[in-house]
Amino acid sequence: MPDKFSKEARSKIMSKIKSTTKLEIYFRKELYKQGLKGYRINYKLPGKPDIVYPKQKLAVFIDGDFWHGFNWKVKGKIPPKGYWQKKIQKNIDRDKKIVAELESKGWKVIRLWEHEVNKDLQACIDKVKSLLELT
Repeated sequence: MPDKFSKEARSKIMSKIKSTTKLEIYFRKELYKQGLKGYRINYKLPGKPDIVYPKQKLAVFIDGDFWHGFNWKVKGKIPPKGYWQKKIQKNIDRDKKIVAELESKGWKVIRLWEHEVNKDLQACIDKVKSLLELT
C-alpha cells in the first residue's frame, strides 16, 4: 500500500515528532532520584543515545516498541507493507550497527524497550546501576 502522503508532506509530519519522549524524561528523573547522577543528554555519540554516562562510557537507549521493531515479526504485529516495514527494518539494522560501533570504541550499551520501562521501571534502573558499578 503506497503512502497516502507525498514525500514532502510525510517529511513535515515526521518532523513534528519530538525526539525526547515523556518516558525518557520519566526514566531520567528516576535515575536522578535514585542517586545515579552524572549522566548527560544530547551527548555527541553515534546513534544519539538517550542517556550517556561519559566517565563510565555507558550509553543508554530507550527504544519505542513500534519504531524499533520489538518482535514485530515474531509477535505478528507487522506494520503495513511498503513504507513502514522498510522504515522499521532500517531502524533495526541501524540500531545493530550503532551498538557494534559504540562497543568497538569501548562503550557499554544498554537498549531498553519501551514496554520494559513501563512494566518494571526498577528492573531497568537496576540494569543501568549494575553496569555503572562495573566501572
